[in-house]
Amino acid sequence: MLFSERYGHKKVKMLKKDEMPGAMKNRILNLIYEHFYKEIVDDLFIDNSFGDSLALRFAKFVWTDFFTGNLFEVDTNKSRLIIAKISKSSMKLRWFEVYDYIEFILENLPDRTKTQYFKKDILNLFKKEKIPYTIINNRICSSKIDDIEEIKEIEKALKVSDKYKSVREHLIKALDKWADRKNPDYANSIKESISAVESLVQIQLGKTGTLGKLIDKLDVHPALKKGFSNLYGWTSSEKTGIRHAGYNEELKPEEPEARYMLVTCSAFVNYAIAKLDGGIE
Repeated sequence: MLFSERYGHKKVKMLKKDEMPGAMKNRILNLIYEHFYKEIVDDLFIDNSFGDSLALRFAKFVWTDFFTGNLFEVDTNKSRLIIAKISKSSMKLRWFEVYDYIEFILENLPDRTKTQYFKKDILNLFKKEKIPYTIINNRICSSKIDDIEEIKEIEKALKVSDKYKSVREHLIKALDKWADRKNPDYANSIKESISAVESLVQIQLGKTGTLGKLIDKLDVHPALKKGFSNLYGWTSSEKTGIRHAGYNEELKPEEPEARYMLVTCSAFVNYAIAKLDGGIE
């Protein structure tokens, strides 16, 4: 926090979810440049060529697949041109497209070490500039999940082995529907979260299995069994409008319920697999 903010001369402002001042956009684009394009430019100054390096191939991929540019304009001998075109196109991105750009890089960069360094710097920038977002599973999500342990539970559940592929797929859908910056779908996010648990039950016990039977198999305390059973019952109630047609708008699930179910179901998946399989592979 700056001097002027600490002593009340300048008001500390939390950015709105649909707001990105030009200075903030520049800071993000500068980070992207430093992490992924600077080495191309540096090499050009040395011998005016960058061959066919991994960095250049990734830049060409960004140009063609994210910016939908023409590959013929940016062949290997035009390294300087591809950086110029990416730079010019980046400046035209709208606020939500800048976040799309970050996600595209996180999802597609082949160098996982670079990805982690970039992710760390982006998160630090979000925190410093009071941007109301965080990153979970390479997706930019509401910072309302800001507890590091909750984030870890979700990301751990999204890394389950292929034995639990269907569980993972439901949780990914739940995260996507909750984190959608343009049109969040909280009711269906909750459905996907609880469907992940149902899928876990079927994998462990077969199609005739029930959550109650799975909890019995886990040999948990009666209070814990009752608590999760009641939570499952809430998602099945027609009053919530989650699993059946709703009739009371006042009971329509909102962001806090979707967030809670995503975290809770992820934690349950991790807990159950750890007990039944001896841990997540």
